[in-house]
Amino acid sequence: MSGVDSTGPGKLRWSGRLGRQPASLREVDGRHLLQIGDRSTLLDARTGVRHRSSLLSRRIIVHHPDRAPFVHRYRLPWMLQLAPLWETAYDRWSAAADDPGLTLIELLGGADDWD
Repeated sequence: MSGVDSTGPGKLRWSGRLGRQPASLREVDGRHLLQIGDRSTLLDARTGVRHRSSLLSRRIIVHHPDRAPFVHRYRLPWMLQLAPLWETAYDRWSAAADDPGLTLIELLGGADDWD
């Protein structure tokens, strides 16, 4: 995957794409290293993680108690953006299959709009 070093530090727990950006989650010294594109942030026990979604865009927000929030906005392909309108039984499992950000948030123990 271009843009994410597959031989980086720590154990790779997740990798994928969030919109157009490659992303990875690694475990380094008991903390998580989240890298999205050329940006990265370390997560520890005091860090809060939230996934927000609207019809056209998604956001992953990492709240650090002593720093400004780390926010990544991304869009899904247009067919997946409209899936909730077409699928009568669209639920959390359908959303997780369409949006890799929900899987990432689940691994981090964060919250999303489906909670």
